[in-house]
Formats: sequence, C-alpha cells, structure tokens
Amino acid sequence: MNILLDPYAARGCPVKTFNAFDPTAVRVAAPLDDSLRESFDGGADFRDSVFTTMADSPGVVDLRSTTDRCAATLSAMAAGVSAIIGCSLPIDQKGHRRGHPDALVRGTDQTDGTPGYWPVRFKPYRVLEGQTGAKDLRTSTLTAPTQLEPLPHLRFRAYRQGALLELAHHWRLLQACGFAAGTVWGGIVGRHDNHEQRIAWIPLDARFLRTFSRTAASGHTLRSALERYDHEHGFRVYVAEQASTRVPGDDRPPVVRPIRVPECEWCAWWQTCRPRMDDDDISLRISKTPLDVRELQALLGLGIKTVSQLAEADIESLLPRYLPETAHRDHAESRLRIAARRARMLKRGVALEQVTCTPIAVPQAPIEVDLDIETDDSGRTYLWGVLVTHRGTRSQRYQHFSSFTALDADQEVELAARFARWLVQLLAEHPETKVFHYSDYEVVHLRRLAARSAHPDLNAVVGLIRAHFVDLFLAIKDNFVGVDGLGLKVVASKGAGFSWRDEEPGGLNSQLWFATATTDPSPEARDAARTRVLEYNEDDVLATWAVREWLHKLDRATLSTNPSDQGLT
Repeated sequence: MNILLDPYAARGCPVKTFNAFDPTAVRVAAPLDDSLRESFDGGADFRDSVFTTMADSPGVVDLRSTTDRCAATLSAMAAGVSAIIGCSLPIDQKGHRRGHPDALVRGTDQTDGTPGYWPVRFKPYRVLEGQTGAKDLRTSTLTAPTQLEPLPHLRFRAYRQGALLELAHHWRLLQACGFAAGTVWGGIVGRHDNHEQRIAWIPLDARFLRTFSRTAASGHTLRSALERYDHEHGFRVYVAEQASTRVPGDDRPPVVRPIRVPECEWCAWWQTCRPRMDDDDISLRISKTPLDVRELQALLGLGIKTVSQLAEADIESLLPRYLPETAHRDHAESRLRIAARRARMLKRGVALEQVTCTPIAVPQAPIEVDLDIETDDSGRTYLWGVLVTHRGTRSQRYQHFSSFTALDADQEVELAARFARWLVQLLAEHPETKVFHYSDYEVVHLRRLAARSAHPDLNAVVGLIRAHFVDLFLAIKDNFVGVDGLGLKVVASKGAGFSWRDEEPGGLNSQLWFATATTDPSPEARDAARTRVLEYNEDDVLATWAVREWLHKLDRATLSTNPSDQGLT
C-alpha cells in the first residue's frame, strides 16, 4: 500500500491513521482531517479574505484556478517569484508526504543560488500572545510578504503547535523538491485583536515546545517544531505500515488503541473506534478537565483504564510510578487526584460534591444584580441582561439592553455604554448593591470595550468592578467538584435544581438564534428567535440567582450543625 500522509496526520490522532490504512476497517466517506472543522469554524471565509488581499499584491502568483497546480508551483519557484498562493507541492514518496500550503513566500536563497521558499498557513484563530522581552518572531504584511520586520513582545501560543506541525510538514516537502529556503521559517496568518491580517513568522528549528522526555531529569524537554513533527510523522508512518498488513480475521491487537479526545467529536472514524472501547473507559466518562493521552497511557501502563478501576485505585501507591511518566504536565498529581475523585463520584452516582466543610459566605446586599451577556459569532456583545432583586421585598425584575442587529464596533460600544450608564446610576443611588456574574466573561468584555474605546461611561463602570462585582464561579470552584465540570448549567441544574425553559440552552445555540433573529426573511421567525434569546438570557440570570440562594441554604445548614462557625458569615 502506498502510504502518503497529509499535513494534519502528525497533529492528529494516530488511531485515525491506523483506521485509514487498515484494509479490514469499515470505510468512511467523510474527510478525516481538521480542515473540514476549520472551515465550519469560519476558516473558509477567513482563508478567502486572506487570498483576496494577497492576490491583489504585486509579485504574487495566484494558482487557485490553474489546472496543474503542482507543475505551475514548481515553475513559479524556479522563476523566483516573490509569493505564490493556491499552490501545490510534489508528492514526497520517500518521506510519505503530500500537501498543499496556503502560500509560499520567497525567503533566503540556498547557497547555490536556488530560490528558497517558506510555507505559510492561514488559521482562523489567534496564534500569538503577549510576553515581555520576546523577540524571536518576525512579521510581514500580506501586500509585502517578503519584507520581514521584528515582532517584539509577542510569542507563539505553544498550545497551537498543531499549526506549526503543518508548517513543518510543508517545509519537508519543500526540501524534498529542492526549494526550501536557507533559513527554517514558517508563516501563519491568524486572527488578531485589531483585525489586521499579517503574517507571523516563526523559526521552525527553535526549541520552545515543551514535550515529554523520559531521559530528562525534569521529565520534559524543549524541542523545535521540526523535531516534534519528525517524531510524530515518523510514528504515524509506522502505524500506517502496521495497519496496512492486516487481513480479514486478523486477531493481532492494533498497535494503537482508541482513546476519546476532543478530536473524536468531529472524526468520521468515531463509529469505528467506539465499539472497541469499554463503556467504563476513563476517557469516555471523565470529559471535564480530562486527562490527556499521555496521562491515560501512563494509567494504562499501571493496569488502569476504567472509571471503576481508577475509583478503587490507591493513588498514593500509584504516584511514584505515574508522575515520572507525566512530567510534561504541570500539576500532574492534582490532575490525577481530581480525576480519581470524579471517578469515585461517578461510581456513587454523584454529579456535584462539596469538598469543604466551612460556610461559603457568598455576600448578600439589599439590592442584588445578576448579570449575563450574549455575544454573536464574531464575539460582539449585543445583549446585556440583568436580574434585579430587592432582597427585603423579594421582588425581582428582568431587564435587558439589546440590539438585534449586526453591530459594528462603535455600535457595540454605545450599547455597552447604555448598560453602563444604567448600572452606574443604580450603584450611585444604592451604594451597597452587589453585581453577580458567573466567571469573568462579563468583566473581561467590559474592560476590553472600555480599553478599546476609552468611553467615559465604560471607564466609570470598570472603576466600580472591584468594589461591587462578585464572581460567583470563584466560590463554586473553591468549594465543589463536578463530574461534568462546574459550568453554570451543571451547577444550577445539579445543585440548585434549576431548569431552563429552552430544551437546548447554550451559548453556541444562542448565537444561531441571534443569526435567525437578525437575518431570517420571515418576520415571524425573527420574532420567535428574538424571544428565544431573551428567555434564554433571562433564565441564565435566574439560574445565577438560584445558585446563590442554594449556597445560602447550604451555609445555613452548615452553621446549624457547626455553631462555632457563626463568625465566618
């Protein structure tokens, strides 16, 4: 069997590679890499916009409509053009590679004068983050891609290393056809806060990726993207070779076994893998803050692969053998202990468990505001919803500041300022008021909008956050463990007994409802979707209030059994 792997193989699940080359496996028709998912996540539109910008730039050769793109790419590189988009590289039979970079940009030429090129990938997500003193990266504009300049105080987000492995794959393809640049760089066009599209250039031979190392004293070492890629690609070639030798009725155990990872959610091979897994498999049943593949493999090496086995395991005796195998992860011991606690909860049928015995002491106020926002699929906040509770009279009212239109940046700021003016006035009239929110999502958006716009009303409300805002999630996180995590939906339903009116409540669904409310040609459909969004948002703030009431009830029960804790309230 001719084994050729695409750029996604090295970053993806090796079981997927095994299935793809196993002649006895049931064939699937759907794509088997991440490209389809990236398209669904806005990748197609993002790539088109980058292509459009580069296509209009001087010196760029556009091969997207060319019939024989591989031959045209080789010809363009031989001619030494500045950049190529819509390109395709020759198959590397010896290296078992095939691939089509989004773009190629001319870099430093080879020592014999042969034109050298760097691969570029377009990714619909942020790939950079701030770091004081960082200076290894370069950048260039889409209209002048060969003119590199320093990119100070930014570093590559290491957890996005999958994109680097794709670049390394294309770098090896360039080497195989003789057109790799004299310096080992790869470029990524990702999303940025200021929405400016630029190429970020990363040295593929720089060692900054933390990986597991059995021989290192620390248990981990730093490797380059090329080193990481060569290892992962080589392993998948081995897996594919082993899979290709299987015959019907083959009873040999596969060289890799299925482990449920996030990739499984969109993988076309899931229906093949799932029957091979124990229903009590740890990776199946513990889905929140899950152990990663190496952590699970370390447990498997200790004879533990099911929730029941983990629930009964003596963690103290496991740690001396487990920790050396998981030194690549920070807090590996606490991660294992949390997983073991969740396993015991699952075995007992408990969804949410308090791990402290003292009062939680969430504050109360004469007037309380529960806050929740809704954002569209571009991240713009179109709804600020509040539940105002007068604790003395037990009266409540839901209020919202919303705009069911496609907001631009200025309109988003003005809507937020309307909410800010209302809240600042309420706090001025009732200075003991507390504003409750679940996680820092709302606060982050307020601060980001204030910083971006310098709007005086937003600056005013940001100045009141420290004194008046209370993140309810922090109290939950410090006092509870949840089998399915500690999100508002879990805690409100499993703990407080709250239920949403909508059968499919969720932030992603609300974005779909918002899209319907703003774009559907039917007035009836738009009205129904608008009502659905508002009811969902109202239920979210009611759920936050219900969680607070539940915590107060737990505190009263704690104090009734532990009178000495009275001073903690």
